[in-house]
Amino acid sequence: MTSQTEDVRAIERPDQLITPEFAPLAEFAGFGEYEAVAVHETGKDMSALIDGMPAAISGYLAARPEFMRLTGGSDPPVSEPLLKEWLDRTIAGPFDGELADFVREISHFGDKEVTFPGVRIPLPPQLVLALTAWVQGKILEAMGKTCDVFTVSAAGAAWMNQFMLQLGIILQPCLAAPDAPLGHHETAEFHPYAELAGFGAREASILRKTGPLLQPAAGGVITLAYDYLLSRPESAGYFQDASHLTQRKMTLKNWWSRSTTKPMDGDFHAYMSRVADAHVKGGGTHPHVVIPADLTIALMGWVEMRVMTALNTIAPGVDGEYVFGKIPEPEAAAEVGRAWMRMLTLQLGILLKPYLAAPVAAAVA
Repeated sequence: MTSQTEDVRAIERPDQLITPEFAPLAEFAGFGEYEAVAVHETGKDMSALIDGMPAAISGYLAARPEFMRLTGGSDPPVSEPLLKEWLDRTIAGPFDGELADFVREISHFGDKEVTFPGVRIPLPPQLVLALTAWVQGKILEAMGKTCDVFTVSAAGAAWMNQFMLQLGIILQPCLAAPDAPLGHHETAEFHPYAELAGFGAREASILRKTGPLLQPAAGGVITLAYDYLLSRPESAGYFQDASHLTQRKMTLKNWWSRSTTKPMDGDFHAYMSRVADAHVKGGGTHPHVVIPADLTIALMGWVEMRVMTALNTIAPGVDGEYVFGKIPEPEAAAEVGRAWMRMLTLQLGILLKPYLAAPVAAAVA
């Protein structure tokens, strides 16, 4: 850590900066007091750029055909003041029940429908997820223009994590425990809203070039992840026995290998759909092991935080490729982080397919 991120630790912090009422699994996700302060401090540092973000989000939505179809061709009903209030309250904190209630108030329609903060009409949950991924990238872009590279990595990880926790709050009305796996794993596009999320050819190229640099870390990643999962009461009970643990480690190793070396295409979509089904009732080789959706979302927050911090030693080389072991410039680190965070959030969308209401699940089949 550089002095800038060490300074975050030294700030006199208010009591109850983060409470379980914000997200019961926040501690499990690794989002604690330090992460909350990191969001607060970097948010203040980026205030000039973040102040322009509501207009940027509104303008982006107005230009997207996905939103034009939902609004009958008229401009999407977006409240920039409400977007600004949401971002301001995210930065200011505390991350408590009051903030969670505010997020619910501005994102829930009735019992089942949801939207993105500041948008005045219900949206498909997968579109909300993709827009979250796009905003994640915009935050990292702002950090790359404002902060040093280690702050981009460490505080950026905190931002990504809290976005996942807020996404869990937003999606609450439309997530349910399925009675059975979806059972169809046909080849399809990686995610129907990948382009809207800002995940295109350039991001795919960045993953293709940087993924192999992270591949050798697979063994350490698996050990770290499962040591953590077994140490947490929220997750330890989902491992039945030694053979089940071994099987799950192999599954995670396969996921890491595919994520770091394989293209995000239809085959990857089919693979992730099979992984998603293995988490629900009647799926996988242990049909009675059911992973709740909120645990999956919190775990993705933890994964994004770990991956984001691992990217600060990958830098562009002179030939357009990337090299490991070199500290990048902040904007370069932010660009690589954007590609990875958007990809992981879109992966979460596939993992959540069985938990979403039937019409939504069908939309991403």
